[in-house]
Amino acid sequence: MLAGSTEAFNRLVKRYQRPVYYLALRMLRVPEDADDVTQKTFVKAYRALAGFRFESSFKTWLCAIAINLCRTELMKTKRPTEELSDRISDGGFEERQAAEERAYQKAHLEAALERLPPRQKEVVALRIYQEMPFKDIAKALKSTETAVKVNFHHAMKSLRDWIQKKVHHEPL
Repeated sequence: MLAGSTEAFNRLVKRYQRPVYYLALRMLRVPEDADDVTQKTFVKAYRALAGFRFESSFKTWLCAIAINLCRTELMKTKRPTEELSDRISDGGFEERQAAEERAYQKAHLEAALERLPPRQKEVVALRIYQEMPFKDIAKALKSTETAVKVNFHHAMKSLRDWIQKKVHHEPL
């Protein structure tokens, strides 16, 4: 199907480049690193295209490659994650206040996500941000569907508990 067709592969890159980038950004939290991993993902996929066995969707296969490259990058850098900055509009007071509240909530969610173990963070990124079914996540992570569901359940419980604790212990 795709063997030797650069044009067909370029169409796939255009279709999946944004989801792969946002997955990498979610995992690495640094836009430049996410760009690098996205590019490496497609280079690696192109080189391994002949070995693609269609046991999963192309997106699942790409996400598996991206996750593995993110893991490698995280082990290589071992640096603290950087916060993504939210720009607050120059609108009126109510708009600024609403934007500040969204930024505050996002910061708490991001902090909670960073506290998750790596496998749980991967499952959450694939399930929530890539909207992948558990079956495809299991394939991408070379795991079982049950293990993926358990990781997702534990991640959601941890996020709820951590956010609940922050809400009840921080002054307004």
